[in-house]
This record gives sequence, C-alpha cells and structure tokens, in this order.
Amino acid sequence: MSQITNFDYNDYTEELLLIPNQWGLLNQLGVFGEESVNTQFVQFDETNMSLVLVKDQPRGKRKQYNREQYSKLHTIGVPHFPFDDVIRPEDYEGRRKAGTKDQADTLANVRAKKMERIRKSWAATLEFAKMQAIIGNVYNPNGTNDVQNWYTEFGVSQKTVDFAFGTNTTDMIAKIEEALAHSQDNLMSGEIATDFIAICSPEWFSKLIAHPEVKDAYRYYSSSQEPLRDRLTSSIDGRFREFNYGGVRFIENRGTFADEDGVAQKIVPTGEAYLLPLGTTDTFMTYYAPPSRIGYVGTEGEQQYMWEFVDERGHQIDIESESNFLCVNRRPQCVVKLYSSN
Repeated sequence: MSQITNFDYNDYTEELLLIPNQWGLLNQLGVFGEESVNTQFVQFDETNMSLVLVKDQPRGKRKQYNREQYSKLHTIGVPHFPFDDVIRPEDYEGRRKAGTKDQADTLANVRAKKMERIRKSWAATLEFAKMQAIIGNVYNPNGTNDVQNWYTEFGVSQKTVDFAFGTNTTDMIAKIEEALAHSQDNLMSGEIATDFIAICSPEWFSKLIAHPEVKDAYRYYSSSQEPLRDRLTSSIDGRFREFNYGGVRFIENRGTFADEDGVAQKIVPTGEAYLLPLGTTDTFMTYYAPPSRIGYVGTEGEQQYMWEFVDERGHQIDIESESNFLCVNRRPQCVVKLYSSN
C-alpha cells in the first residue's frame, strides 16, 4: 500500500532493522562449561592435593606417608536477573506491520518481536558476564551477591604482564613466555591445556601487531597470516581479528553493549587482554538455578525462563522473564592480565 502524507507520495519497502551486533565470542569458543543446580546456591569443595617424590627404603622399612589433603567448602549464591516487558493494545491496534505495505500488525507479531529482543538481551548479558568471570569479577552490577571477586574468594593473586608496547626493543616472545609459564604452572587441575588464547581489546591487539619486533618477524617471508599486508581475520567470525604468535592465539573482541541506562560497556576493558587456557573440564563454569516460584522448587535450573500473564481486565499482557546464573572462574590464578604501561 502506498501512502500520501503532506501531498508527498511514499512507497514502503522492506523494514529497516537496526539490531546491535551479537558478540558471542566466548560462547563460540566453548570456554565455559554449564551445570544446573536445584537450589539458589552453588556449593563445591576446593581440595588441595599434594604430590611427593617417593624415596627408596631398605626392605622391611616403611614409614613414608602420603601427605594429608584438605578441602574448603565454597557456598556462593546465584544472582537473580529479572527482565520484563509488556504488550498493550496500542502496540498493534491500527498499526501497520513494519516491513509490509498494507498488512495490519498483530498481537502474535508484537509478542514474537518482544520475545526475540528479550532472548538477545539475555545472550548479550551472559557473554558479558563470562568475560567478567575471566577478568576475575562476579557479574552482579547492583552488588546483590555475597561474593564479588574470584581472586578474593580463592585467596590467590592476579598475575599481570606489562608488554611495554611503547618501547621498540621490548622482547615480545619473552613477554608471551612469561604469561604462558605462569598460566601453565598455576592451572592446578591435573590437566594439560590444549591451547592458550588471549581475549584482547582492540587497542591492545592493534599495538601488538604494530610493534616493531612483531612486524620485523613477518617482514621478509610469507606465511598463512600477513599482519603487514592483509587485514587479519578469524575462523570464528569476520568481526574478530585473530593473530597466532608465540604459541598464543590472540583474538580481538570489539564487543560493546549498552546497559539499561544506555551507558556503553566494553566486553574487554580498553588497553587490556587476558590470557587463559583451553581444554580444561571445570576451570570456567556457568551454573543455572531455578526461579523462586511454586512449581519450580527442587527442579534443575535452566538458562532462561519466560512467562506470560494476561491482565484480567484486558488492559495489557505482561511478559516476565528471568535468568538465575553464576559464571565462575574456579582457577583465577591461571588467567594472566596483559597490559602496556607505555
């Protein structure tokens, strides 16, 4: 249907959708395992196991004993995240369906679009929360949880490595080896990491590939990646630049989300990168708890919940959704913060 407005003739074409980018790097990498719990708390034991070198003894003589191991119980509340919407008659009454010429909008279409936006907001929130856990923080912006920082909870310190990008003579390989060695030595899971990645802010990533030592390493021969000649790309997604160097897979994450107040929140803080191991079974975990509702008591938690309630007076339809999740970095000492002081 064409429309005449103020004597101007307009013809509707396809709907223009302005959808924020979906930055799902951590989900695609599979860094975090998932587990459901049936209470509002996550409990797990931290067990310190000691290994010793056994010495030989004359036959008949013993008295070499295994060292005692001890456990510490961690009980952590699962944060509660509600997120709602509402449908009113004016949302679709007498309105044209966006992207069509003459189709009337419908309740079903309005409902579907609102639910889609809710789901995408949950995906963005979970991605941001996972990166916060890697950094060492518990994602609960209003501070409702009893634990705020994984380094404090486990009584360990954060390792940082200064890459000093402003100094042309900085030995990049030596810096990478320092970070790798610390991560390997402090994994403490009895496993061997299959790979090491570094999730980088755009600023940090650009300085790495522009450093004179890195550029010199690629100046005189061709390879599968050409930081001097071509734009680096990733096998994960074209939005993420990727650079393999010194045994580490450096991945740029340009993601930015807006909070409820419209304030931009970068997934990776400006000028920082975080190196971590892949291939471990439970270093990074996301736990899901059930909602506090009759009928869900004692059930296993799910990623998200969504309910619809029709106002008995017919004024509106309430859409209520929630997710109760906790992203945990169980071995924060194996994550190394990379930065540059100049």
